Amino acid sequence: MKNLKLHLQLNSDLDLVAKENSTQRILEIVVIPPEKTSRNHRLSLNLALVLDRSGSMAGQKLNYIKQAANHMLDLLEGQDRVALITYDDKVRVDVPSTNVTEQNRPILQEQISLLRTGGMTNLEGGWLAGCEEIAKNAQDDMVNRALLLTDGLANVGESDLEVLAVHAKELARRGISTSTFGVGENFNEHLLEGMAVQGDGNYYFINTPERAHEYFLHEFSQLDKLTGRDVEIILDIPRSIQWEILGGRKYWVDHERLHIGLGSLYANVKQEIYLSLDIPADLDSKEVKIVARVLGKGIEDQLYEDEQEKNYTYTSLAEMKSAGRDKGVMERFALVKLSDIANQALKLERIMKNEAAYKLLAQAIEDYHNFLSPDKLDIYVQLSERIKRGMEEFDRKSSQYDMYTVRQSRLNQPK
Repeated sequence: MKNLKLHLQLNSDLDLVAKENSTQRILEIVVIPPEKTSRNHRLSLNLALVLDRSGSMAGQKLNYIKQAANHMLDLLEGQDRVALITYDDKVRVDVPSTNVTEQNRPILQEQISLLRTGGMTNLEGGWLAGCEEIAKNAQDDMVNRALLLTDGLANVGESDLEVLAVHAKELARRGISTSTFGVGENFNEHLLEGMAVQGDGNYYFINTPERAHEYFLHEFSQLDKLTGRDVEIILDIPRSIQWEILGGRKYWVDHERLHIGLGSLYANVKQEIYLSLDIPADLDSKEVKIVARVLGKGIEDQLYEDEQEKNYTYTSLAEMKSAGRDKGVMERFALVKLSDIANQALKLERIMKNEAAYKLLAQAIEDYHNFLSPDKLDIYVQLSERIKRGMEEFDRKSSQYDMYTVRQSRLNQPK
């Protein structure tokens, strides 16, 4: 019997498709997480604090990160585990994974206080060392997560964005997730976002080091509100339909079914996923059906499942065009679509292809302006102008972080 505490909704811009030619439809998938009740305990945490101690972290920046790490320790309890890993060009396991008991807490705090800056940035090595410490004690009834913080470009070890994102995806499938924290203006924001998205975690841009504790606190509050684990959407889509997933979501295809991985869900934070569907013409059929299921586990290992289907009815092209599209779905879709394209434009602007970046975003604004309110549209218009002129690093990172929050339904992130 299905437990409907994990809810699934399927919405579309229009439920009609044309018989005479192919039709593009928008499918909105809404996943509503289980509620957190007073009876719910939180899962024990099995964390690794992976902190950058390269030379660029010197001074007040490192002091604020130490304060933030200590603040995180204050929130943990005896059933929680944490490892402390620091890295420059060399990786150190300063404290192997240990329970945060009253006896161990001072040891962890002392090691944090002793942190000093060093050389270059072996981000991959530090992160994998943290994941190894987590793996030693990883259990299904714990949150197993690496918290990776850096302020610079990975310049020792593997640094390729796509390679590290694939590693994060594989680790997440083994039960170890990754959240990333970028400090200041010198890190690769696209690398950290990719690792977090594929690693079933969260990405944060810490715009000023003195606010680092706010972002650590937000991460902890999310873990405290976790009510769904190992959540994925499984879609049965007819072979004849071509599809595209927006938002850089993690997905894979298995036995001709499309799987979209959501990882963890947090109480009161729904997830919205958008697919663009190209449905072919068909003069003989009456309808085409898409079936979606969402599966997941609760914090007490209970299984959650819900299933919905969306039917598209074939009709004449004229009748389809005369029907009105759902304005709410189109506005939400247009925001995600524009944020996707804006992210591509920001990547082009970073490598000084400003004109190409501007044209890409300007064309998207022209294509989707009818679906957005003037104030939301103006955000992208202004961004396109800044891209054309060339952007300062802080603006580039802030804009990319704003686009991430839209694409990934992370609008409650600290700014």
